[in-house]
Amino acid sequence: MDFFKAKAKRDLPSNPGHCPCCGKDTRFVEHGRWLRDQYLCDHCHSIPRQRHLMLIMGELYPEWRASQIHESSPSNDLIAKACQGYSYSQYFPDQPHGKTFRGVRCEDIEHLTFPDETFDIFITQDVLEHVFDPAQALRDIHRVLKPGGAHIFTAPKHAGLVSSVRRAELDAQGQVNYLLEAQYHGNPVGDGKALVTWDYGSDFEVLASDWVGTSVATFHTRNRDMGIDAAFNEVFVIRKR
Repeated sequence: MDFFKAKAKRDLPSNPGHCPCCGKDTRFVEHGRWLRDQYLCDHCHSIPRQRHLMLIMGELYPEWRASQIHESSPSNDLIAKACQGYSYSQYFPDQPHGKTFRGVRCEDIEHLTFPDETFDIFITQDVLEHVFDPAQALRDIHRVLKPGGAHIFTAPKHAGLVSSVRRAELDAQGQVNYLLEAQYHGNPVGDGKALVTWDYGSDFEVLASDWVGTSVATFHTRNRDMGIDAAFNEVFVIRKR
């Protein structure tokens, strides 16, 4: 059985390269046609958006391993292993914010409990499309950044969608009002489902800039030598002056 699995893996499309996540020479293997989730580093199993984010973070902040970094809802532990000042949190809707639940800090990025100017870098990977009030989330993340720090993040930006669309909102009683058919992505906690609340379009950077009051930089990279090639693979950076 192991022989056939190994042979099947060898038959998959792949290319050699160097992974920005694990820092290893490796092969990037296409386990399926949806490269965003299926184009994996054969060593650390990272996916393109994770590699792209770490590439950009390394270019902008070469000393990030000595920085104070917080990540909301992390998708792997590769940054944690490399940075002593790393911390992370998950969102548990029925738990007090700022407290520890099952060994994990609970935080809502719309209402963070951290003091002002706490972190050098704040990371969110595919989180912002799941919050009801992204404007408040971006402002609160900006609040907890030190001067010169940055929010480095990914969020799906839909090609061909001119204006961003709100898919769901909360009513006055805190109940979800579905404006469009409910869609879900994977979630590392709870029932494994995260409701998609926004579809971001071509106006995303303008919206985000207006919400925070400062500019948004967008990075586009396609480089197979680093395993960076997929749809919805932009990395966004909002720096604090």
